Amino acid sequence: MADAVVSQRVIDNGAVVVDLRGEIDIAVNEAVRDLLVDIITTRRPPCVIVNMRHLVFIDSTGLSALIAGYHAATSAGVGFEVREMAPLIERQMRATGLYDLMAPQPGRD
Repeated sequence: MADAVVSQRVIDNGAVVVDLRGEIDIAVNEAVRDLLVDIITTRRPPCVIVNMRHLVFIDSTGLSALIAGYHAATSAGVGFEVREMAPLIERQMRATGLYDLMAPQPGRD
């Protein structure tokens, strides 16, 4: 992943946090998608949390990697959330409708 740094960690409740840094674009989207889907299908954590605090850019192919992770999680009964988005990233997520689908919402389990 040339333009991105991706790390993962497990928190106390068993959820896997995937930290994205840098840029998620056509050069790295397949690797991000494969990582998310692999975590969901092989480890089956209660939730996958994608932390986007240090993400500075995401294009449509990067968004498609998140969508693939979301669909894999939904199919497997695993929670999937994106959190801590920089303002630019949050605007993109809202403009595409993905924010309402993937960001934690009050009252949603």
